[in-house]
Amino acid sequence: MSASRLALCRLAFAATLCATLSAAQTNVILILTDDLGYGDLSCYGSKFIDTPRIDQMATQGVRATEYRTAANICTPSRAALLTGSYPQRAGIPNGISPKRPEHRHLGLHPDEITIAEMLKAQGYTTGMIGKWHLGFDDVFHPLNQGFDSYSGMPSNYNHDKRSFEGRTVTEEVTDLSQLTANYTESAVTFITENQSAPFFLYLAHNYPHVPLQPNPAFAGSSRAGDYGDIIVELDASVGTILDTLEELEIEENTLVIFTSDNGPLPKYATEFGSSGPLRGSKYNTFEGGHRVPAIFNWPRNLPAGRVCETPISSMDVFPTIAAITGADLPEDRTLDGRNIWPLLQGHSLSPPREFEYFYNDNNLQAIRKNNWKLHLPRQLEDVPWWQKAGRERFTPLAEPFLVNLGTDIGETRNVAAAQPEIVAELTEEATSVRRALGQARGSERIAGSEQRPIGDSRKLESR
Repeated sequence: MSASRLALCRLAFAATLCATLSAAQTNVILILTDDLGYGDLSCYGSKFIDTPRIDQMATQGVRATEYRTAANICTPSRAALLTGSYPQRAGIPNGISPKRPEHRHLGLHPDEITIAEMLKAQGYTTGMIGKWHLGFDDVFHPLNQGFDSYSGMPSNYNHDKRSFEGRTVTEEVTDLSQLTANYTESAVTFITENQSAPFFLYLAHNYPHVPLQPNPAFAGSSRAGDYGDIIVELDASVGTILDTLEELEIEENTLVIFTSDNGPLPKYATEFGSSGPLRGSKYNTFEGGHRVPAIFNWPRNLPAGRVCETPISSMDVFPTIAAITGADLPEDRTLDGRNIWPLLQGHSLSPPREFEYFYNDNNLQAIRKNNWKLHLPRQLEDVPWWQKAGRERFTPLAEPFLVNLGTDIGETRNVAAAQPEIVAELTEEATSVRRALGQARGSERIAGSEQRPIGDSRKLESR
């Protein structure tokens, strides 16, 4: 059989399998951690933190080594994950904080379609537990974006210390030491109560984002202080969820995805090697800010122990879930994510996109094709407020900085002079994407032709 015919057969098999799985109404659990780095799990090489239950997920499923988030801070990263679009396209590239007056009324536009809304239309029961961070006014509430239930602390602790059940405040000052335990208990309750019908659970942990108040039961359980102890408890939480699925005998009908919203704080990248072999951290567009752990676990449906080395994105989660559940993708908007189910299965090795874009707010800072990654020139006035606070700003950058990630994963050697054709191709693509997705130049904001509107509660209330 020819190679092309074999490839077509594999894709046809994958399509048939997707149809079979969707007919079974697959449950989906999406576990998102906050500021967990590429090197923070033992299955990704951590020397400080042991994570046996997450490692078990990887042993029984697929571990991705080239999974990148679409942003290096909370808000835009979460927007991209839930909508399948670059945050610039989805209208929310900003890292919003209620303490900044210009952000107080901003959020994910209600017209955006989330994974929860897509699955709710399929008859799924949808629940969210944890950190939302996609708008502070009620119009942006998770219950307005496809979730049947919500509980948790929706913001960073330093922004808002309260926890909620639905719209009702349950704690004025959240006990951070019990936060993961409470989330785990809520997750087990949700799974148990909805075991007989298809469900989608989005469990978005606030940890290991600072401030850190570890559960005393896990004190000293790592070699990375409070930071590591909290990750050990997150690992135990994953184990509890996996055990619950097994006890209810629904593990073979439940896809579990574990990942992070962006890389670690610079402090932990330095102290505990939280970015692993990668340069950078949260706040910047080096690999350490965007490349994070991602594990896909589904007994008997995903190949056990597979390592996916093909570049994939958090934006691919949306269309992949659509494919395996039989949900319809929205036809009235552009999605940047692609269905990576054949890739996870090992039936394809082709990247879902030719190019990957690395934005900080509306400032396009890098672009990647295959192993080539070009860091683009920029000035300090071009970059967003959070990057100015980051330790490794890489600003100003007067000339293009090209790296080959295949031979220089740490992004240390500029080979632009030796690869002028690559630099020219990536620079041309950067010009094109800026026209589509926007660009920031100092105080000037250039709207992209394909940007959807940001949510502004002051305008939405008058609709």
